Amino acid sequence: MKIEARHSNRTFHIDLEEQESSDSGSLFKIRIQRPDGEQVLRVRVLSRSQERWTLEVNGQIEDVLVSEKKDELLIDWNHQTFAIQISPLREKLPRTLLPPETPRIASLTAQMTGRVIAVLAVKGEVVEVGQGLVVIEAMKMQNELKSPKSGTVMTCNVQEGEIVNAGDLLFEID
Repeated sequence: MKIEARHSNRTFHIDLEEQESSDSGSLFKIRIQRPDGEQVLRVRVLSRSQERWTLEVNGQIEDVLVSEKKDELLIDWNHQTFAIQISPLREKLPRTLLPPETPRIASLTAQMTGRVIAVLAVKGEVVEVGQGLVVIEAMKMQNELKSPKSGTVMTCNVQEGEIVNAGDLLFEID
């Protein structure tokens, strides 16, 4: 499948090819033609929970937030947000690659045990998709967890300095 995407006023031509895999998870070869050259990625979908994806990209494990805003697909990866026009893509992309419909209330849970370094949003605050809500330190790394959707923070169950465990409900956004 061939896709044309725009990011930062640049056009990218993307060729997405699903590959056979003996391992679990879908495997894709993604060839990106950029104005400054070509990049080839081997991407395996390891897990997906609502808009949060865990991918293996060229052998590296990556957390990616994929959401929909109006007619754009927003991909938050490697501290960058990529906005891709999706109106013509909806018919082209396999259903497994489309972001799920966001429920009215979206929840954000801890992915692993860690210590809350900073709380970036509070109950009642209006947030945008991809906006940082909390910074958690785990395994000597600081991870900023981001809002899975635009809306109002209905629940904030974290305080600076506390320990959270994998699966703990941190925020609910309506």
